[in-house]
Amino acid sequence: MGRKFWRFILLLLLAVVVIRVVLMGLNRVQMGPGIALIHIEGVIDGSALTGADSALDQLRAAQEDGQIRAVVLRINSPGGSAATSQELYHAVLRFRERGIPVVASLGDTAASGGYYAAAAADFIYANGSTLTGSIGVIMQNANLAELYEKLGVDIQVIKSGEFKDTLSSFRSLTEAETELLTELIHDAWDQFVEDVAYARALEREKVEAVADGRILTGRQALEAGLVDAIGDLEEAKQKALELAGIEGSYFIRTYRKERSLLQRLLSTLSGMLPEAGLSLRYQSI
Repeated sequence: MGRKFWRFILLLLLAVVVIRVVLMGLNRVQMGPGIALIHIEGVIDGSALTGADSALDQLRAAQEDGQIRAVVLRINSPGGSAATSQELYHAVLRFRERGIPVVASLGDTAASGGYYAAAAADFIYANGSTLTGSIGVIMQNANLAELYEKLGVDIQVIKSGEFKDTLSSFRSLTEAETELLTELIHDAWDQFVEDVAYARALEREKVEAVADGRILTGRQALEAGLVDAIGDLEEAKQKALELAGIEGSYFIRTYRKERSLLQRLLSTLSGMLPEAGLSLRYQSI
């Protein structure tokens, strides 16, 4: 076996690599109109370790994709971070503003922040027993003052203002702090209700009637005007085709990157642990 043989082998391997790259490119550049299938799963959190950033990345990728004519949102989420839920809502709304229809398909759970994101869609499907709604805001903190005392822990605080150590774990809230946080919670709740009413074209009073944190089944949500129909993911895809006026051949494109076991575990744990500090949550608990 001389140099010619090894040169032939190297050229053959190079040809195989080139063919694979070309085929991958052809598979990516599909012909005709496309539907973006976006997954919003798990606890919504701004951390890169959980599903929210992934969902936002998917929406951004779809927005930059010139072949996309409609979007289907598949949501399985109990909610989470208030700010990130708002980001998802506005990211979805931008598709509507560009004339690209969005259809949401609610899975087992699409509550609180999960519903917030769905509300921005043109049309929402839920299964009859989907858990949704839970329009509300929550802030939690553990008061460990008695535990610290038993352990002999003496905490010294130097602060620049009255409210700088609000929600510290070593003492109870003062009346002023309770009033301050109540106003803050109500303002965030007001934004949630206002956005749902706007996107769903509902009277604010109708949204407020179920915006006390209650969880609804898909059927109850339909009666309340929070969803448009009872149906599954396949029906959501067909509705997206209808709204986009797509006839004939089309393709479905996903942008989701599979999360590692560690990322899925951290996402689950972040939804189970009590919140500490100044953290607003649109989350069903």
